[in-house]
Amino acid sequence: MNWKRVLIYATILLVILAVGWLGWRGWRTATYARLALADLRRLEATARDLSPAALPIVRQDLAALEQHLTATRSAARPFLWAAGRLGWLPRIGATVQAAPALVDLAVELIGGGRATLDALTPVTDLLDQRGEGDLLGRAVPALAQAAPRLAEADVWLARAETLLAGIGRPLHPQVERLMARLDRYLPLAVAAVRGAQAAPALLGADEPRSYLILAQNNHELRGAGGFISGVGVVRLDAGQIVDLKLSDSYVVDNLQQPHPRPPAALAEQVGAQMLLLRDSNWSPDFPTSAEVARALFQQDQGVATDGAIALDLEAVRLLVAALEPLNVPGMAGPVTGANAIAQMKQAWTAPSTTQATVQEASSSDWWRKRKDFMGELVAAALAKLQGGGELNPAALANALLTMLDRRHLQIAVDDPTVAALLAERGWDGGLRPLAGADFLAVVDSNLGYNKVNAAVQQAIAYRVEPDGRAPGALTATLILTYTHTAGALPADQPCDRTPRYGDSYDEMIRRCYWDYLRVYAPADSELLASEGLNRPQTERGERGAAVFTGDFVLRPAGRHVVILRYRLPQTVSAAPYRLLARKQAGTLAPALRVQMGTCDWRTDLGQDRSLTCAAP
Repeated sequence: MNWKRVLIYATILLVILAVGWLGWRGWRTATYARLALADLRRLEATARDLSPAALPIVRQDLAALEQHLTATRSAARPFLWAAGRLGWLPRIGATVQAAPALVDLAVELIGGGRATLDALTPVTDLLDQRGEGDLLGRAVPALAQAAPRLAEADVWLARAETLLAGIGRPLHPQVERLMARLDRYLPLAVAAVRGAQAAPALLGADEPRSYLILAQNNHELRGAGGFISGVGVVRLDAGQIVDLKLSDSYVVDNLQQPHPRPPAALAEQVGAQMLLLRDSNWSPDFPTSAEVARALFQQDQGVATDGAIALDLEAVRLLVAALEPLNVPGMAGPVTGANAIAQMKQAWTAPSTTQATVQEASSSDWWRKRKDFMGELVAAALAKLQGGGELNPAALANALLTMLDRRHLQIAVDDPTVAALLAERGWDGGLRPLAGADFLAVVDSNLGYNKVNAAVQQAIAYRVEPDGRAPGALTATLILTYTHTAGALPADQPCDRTPRYGDSYDEMIRRCYWDYLRVYAPADSELLASEGLNRPQTERGERGAAVFTGDFVLRPAGRHVVILRYRLPQTVSAAPYRLLARKQAGTLAPALRVQMGTCDWRTDLGQDRSLTCAAP
């Protein structure tokens, strides 16, 4: 027997079998991949117009996609094994090498999505049940029962986070775009699942909970968002709102009680002699402001609370847009996201609960009625939320996420689990400089007794460069440009800070801007020069940050520029350079430009921005 020939034949046979096996594997991979792609396209089509009725279809498609993706991964295992060793390929090597982790990531993501929907099905089913009682009260027991399955979904998504963090970047541009979306939305999904697990306790499932509500008017900007116009307490028991009252912030003070001294700037600028609840949000660090507000409310009203929730006019607009149309007593027509602010202005000028108007402020009951619209709008919104049947859950979820991300809604609570979740996402409004990184937070406070922030636009330009006088150090130059877009005052009319209401809400916008500015920088930053500020000073701020302060006045139709130049501490490195630019609560989206070496970012500060420059 010719063993050499036998060996050759055997080798050929093995090659044929291997090729056939790989071909069969390839055919199975392609078949399952096509099925998974069809599932994905159906999901995308359904997600464009998501409604409670569509959720069962989404669950089915997710289950099918999970099955087909798992089968694709199993069939493609030999190819994935080989791909993991092809990082040397030019241009596409990193993407090919990441293929096994990317497939695992897809399976974990879909499994987490399916597990989440399975867990929340009893809750989402309630959205189709109209007229059967309080929606929130029925949702809390359902959420409590869903806790074990939500914990399962949490495990899936946590594995996905680990895989995402371990994938080398950058990848092929098309894949990188998908990864960028995952970078944003996966942490939100994890936060939502963990929030759903914490929600029953937060909503009074085990014991009643009370939260202080702070309605902030960001047309009169303050450190943590806006002047506190309204104050209330919401009490929850087993998910049901058993009490909700909103009051004018001026009527909750008990001046028979001793009050703390006000912040020095309030005393110097407007002559404040004590700290009242309506000024309690002076600190831009909302957990700090919330603690002060809760302590004052408990002292003055004798009511203890388990946390504080602050929302501004933009949060109200977003909520109304998600629930629209809302029928509010006394309004000429439905309230929508498009007209909510205009309706609010009209109701303030001429409340529907009285015949008096702002022009008769000194001789009528207008002052007591001017904020009635606030409570009426809340009642209309709650009525629709509790009904459930006509809600758009996707619109509501998007509105809530936008409020939290853009700091129009801030929540600080005592519950340690929920507090940690809120802090991780920045939803508690905390001021948290990052160790070893640059930090920039521009904080404006309107101390002019008016609503001019509705007409003031801000642009932020920030440049960082090596300090020629201190080797290894960096110098920052901050240029703030404020533009007052209201019509000009007569040239001979001086700026007047006397508290007064005027003839309309809009008249309070067409006034001078008395701004007290605070710029937060990394600890031990040193102010070198300033322009455009009265009485510039350096202070130690919250969380150890350095704070540069000063004030200025801006007339309507005018423009004012503030320039600060300061040396950053040695702890801020140039290679790589990292910056956290923090958005002030209550602002919209001021233009932001950051320059560092070869890096030049042009964006806005609609939400916090984390920027990294690898090249000096």
